[in-house]
Amino acid sequence: MATHDTTPLEVSVANPKRRKLLIAAASVVGTAGLVAAGIPFIESWWPSERARAAGAPVTVDASKLEPGQQITVPWRGRPVWVLRRTPEMLERMRAKKHLQRLRDPDSEVESQQPAYAENEFRSIHKEHLV
Repeated sequence: MATHDTTPLEVSVANPKRRKLLIAAASVVGTAGLVAAGIPFIESWWPSERARAAGAPVTVDASKLEPGQQITVPWRGRPVWVLRRTPEMLERMRAKKHLQRLRDPDSEVESQQPAYAENEFRSIHKEHLV
């Protein structure tokens, strides 16, 4: 009939110290693998050198501009114009007729102007418009 071996198997008792060691070792190896895989992934979020160079500040020597002269400087692939205002332009900006046409002549709305441009000319130097 049945030819199965019916002798009971030996039950080994688990060694708790060895189990803790194996769990700790597996945790360390898993953490190291996660860090090793995560570093390139996180570094891919940073902008490339080319992108950083494209967004870097542009230096313009505006002291050589004549009154009324305008230059165009490329920044992030787009043109940025720098104009040196003439004395007539500055006087027109102070005129009441001009100020009445502005929605916020005193630059009181915080979201519109940075701190350095909260003045009647809305620029760091009154003679330069960027």
